[in-house]
Amino acid sequence: MYAPRIPRSIMLRKLLTLARHPIPTFTGFAQRYGDNFILNVGGKRITHFTTDAEVARHVLQRNHRNYEKSEIQTGQMGKYLGFGLLTNTGDDWLRQRRLIQPGFHRQRLQALTREMQAVIEEECARAARQPDFDLFKFTRQIAFGIIVRALFTDGFGQRETHRLHTILDKLQAYVIYPIRLPFLRTPLRLAGIERRHLALARESRELVQQQITRRKERCTGDPAYSPDDLLQMLLDSRYEDTGEPMDDRQLIDEILILFAAGYETTANALAWTLWLLLKHPEDLARLRTDDDPDYLTQVIEESMRLYPPAWITDRVALGPDTAAGFTIDPGFTIGLFIYGIHHSSRYYAEPEVFHPDRMHPDRKKERHPFSFLPFGGGPRLCIGNHFALLEMQLALRHLVNHYTLESVGTLPEPVPKPYITLHQDRTLRVRLSYYL
Repeated sequence: MYAPRIPRSIMLRKLLTLARHPIPTFTGFAQRYGDNFILNVGGKRITHFTTDAEVARHVLQRNHRNYEKSEIQTGQMGKYLGFGLLTNTGDDWLRQRRLIQPGFHRQRLQALTREMQAVIEEECARAARQPDFDLFKFTRQIAFGIIVRALFTDGFGQRETHRLHTILDKLQAYVIYPIRLPFLRTPLRLAGIERRHLALARESRELVQQQITRRKERCTGDPAYSPDDLLQMLLDSRYEDTGEPMDDRQLIDEILILFAAGYETTANALAWTLWLLLKHPEDLARLRTDDDPDYLTQVIEESMRLYPPAWITDRVALGPDTAAGFTIDPGFTIGLFIYGIHHSSRYYAEPEVFHPDRMHPDRKKERHPFSFLPFGGGPRLCIGNHFALLEMQLALRHLVNHYTLESVGTLPEPVPKPYITLHQDRTLRVRLSYYL
């Protein structure tokens, strides 16, 4: 049995709306056609969209070997952001995952806590000296500063840091267009826009290469020098089958992916969390009086349920399959609408309401295990999930314990803006003052 197919005539009418406002469009399709439906905008690409947690579990976990990331996630994103863990696939991905995984064990991450805490304290103190500031820029500064410090504890120059931050912002803002609207790829190339962004991608690689070269030279000059950061972990890692290290090209790919994936998602999640706490002062007050780390985590997880940074992902079927009773043909793209799963009334009572207690560990056990996918699921679960959660916990706890956060004027109601990650569609001006 195939999922219901949305008529081509409807798709053509909705094409521009889909490109501009994919979340409400997909949500409307799910309300009309059910948790599973088939889209075919044109050409050979057929997409089975789903807000069904069981289909997600089947594709991401139970039969994951039959599914690979699509060309959208590998070819298009990789062209600009490098072919690291996020954009790699197949045997190459598995080999890299096994090599890098030890660097993200909880025990090793604890060694980076001091670096994370230092960045958080610096950025909060800087923000508190301003009359007001942009909430999202603030959380981005925290998240980018942390990933820089975690990768390069011996310093990444201020000029280089600013330039790399600017380049990655431009690349991530641009790449959504050739991904979401493939028919724009040729016009973007002919207009020279693609060429300019590929030049930015090369510049980002050069900046990282300079840092790698400096580190290698310093370690050669002083064999006892071995900083406890992610760059050194990557340099020291060896493949099991050959005993060889990564070459510089692959090393740059992995570092750029860590930058791109390691700050944008966290910055967005933290911005949404702080906005929700401003909107729900009773939960903010409870955080001040409740030192239970479980409740702190519940607040963050409920925020990521409502506003998942990775709001959608996909896989391509390599062979025929059946998922939750639906027929999947080879070549079908499975669109896993994570935002839709998180907002489904099948899994959550009052799904649009911010209710941190629903993320209590006991309550989570009562729901489908794939009804909450802020970091994906299955073997390709985000390698940096513990890193991201730790930095959000540290940032939120420091803010709550030492500062009062308030909006400037009436608190706006931002609408989710889906780029590669889920942004807010407007600037939120806030102020920090020391908590007495």
